[in-house]
Amino acid sequence: MIVIASVAKQSRFIMKHLVSGLPRPFQGLAMTKGRLFLFFIFLLGTQIAQAAPPLRIVGSSAVFPFAAAVAEHFHYKTQEPTPIVESIGTGAGIKLLCESQSGPDGAITSRPFTEGEKKKCAQQGVQIQEFKIGQDGLVLIKRKGSQDFSLTLEDLRQAIAEDLPIDSLCKKNPNQTWSQIQPSFPAVPLHILGPAPASGTYDVLTEKIKGPCGSSLRHDGVYIEAPANENLIIQKVLNAPDAVGIITFSFYEKNKNRLLALPVEGITPSFSNIRDGIYPLSRPLYLYIKLNDLSHHVNRALYVMEFTSSDAVGERGYLRKKGLIPLPEQKEIYEHARGLLQISSNDIFLKEILSPFRYAQGLRMTSLLHLNIKCCHPEESRSGELRIWGKVPYQTRSLV
Repeated sequence: MIVIASVAKQSRFIMKHLVSGLPRPFQGLAMTKGRLFLFFIFLLGTQIAQAAPPLRIVGSSAVFPFAAAVAEHFHYKTQEPTPIVESIGTGAGIKLLCESQSGPDGAITSRPFTEGEKKKCAQQGVQIQEFKIGQDGLVLIKRKGSQDFSLTLEDLRQAIAEDLPIDSLCKKNPNQTWSQIQPSFPAVPLHILGPAPASGTYDVLTEKIKGPCGSSLRHDGVYIEAPANENLIIQKVLNAPDAVGIITFSFYEKNKNRLLALPVEGITPSFSNIRDGIYPLSRPLYLYIKLNDLSHHVNRALYVMEFTSSDAVGERGYLRKKGLIPLPEQKEIYEHARGLLQISSNDIFLKEILSPFRYAQGLRMTSLLHLNIKCCHPEESRSGELRIWGKVPYQTRSLV
């Protein structure tokens, strides 16, 4: 009974996404018929196939809280193993994903793939699909109660860039206090904690402050690289009144009762300012999913669909409560994700879902799109067999 309940739950989850594109009057009928169809297909699958291993998603520490929450909801809705989500940094996650076709199922990143990374994936035969999953922003934080001031991107460059143009030459950054950058800034030493090079957040930061002397950050002790742990940056800022930290908006939101956010270009980091791209340090977040042999890895598609669903990113979505800012085109992104299940205008085309079971243990299912599945026929109810009628000669297989 536990297996049957689990299978029924899976079918409801998939059908909810499959019928969402149909006109509302037909959705109820489609759910009823479709769930019955999928229920028996998955029931067959539980008898003839071993449980799939859990998905493995690797990458950005900034995206990790969202990806982990999606993993829990995915497990609850499908009863599939909870995906393993690893926070190892954007660069390391991309490297693992592109190393081989047998590597992780997806990568979460705080920046898009570079052309070199795409080329590496292609060389290894790794096919990927990009999904923008939301918007985020980098926030400059101080301990609450400390002196507030507003920076420009040029001010930030003057604080953390390794080289600056001085007398028409690129020279080492001489600034040691905030007041050297602007007389109105506090006369305290520059002490800035931020992401390390393995992080996608680091890449975004260097791109934002890139100037005529490049985008390298200081290595003289003014800028301190923190590991992929934003909570550590927050703790250090709370213990050092003059320190400035650079963290993501979602972590700031969870700690804003203890932190002060510095405006950039006169604009404060807020939900609406980041969503609309007004805040200068806004940036999108990404999920890259592996497409190789998708017919045997349907959970990849279902995980993406959960990540982009209204349950996750809708007005009352659980990811919004965690600080993820949905993109204005979120509905289109969800439809793109739903397309991984290849819905046909005439039939529910479930090649990805059904193909693993087509020839399993002698059960021929070569015309699955045209089969009628009948349950609990008086003739079969006592023997515990499922009989399939269709364009191919029916066969029976015991389900008990």
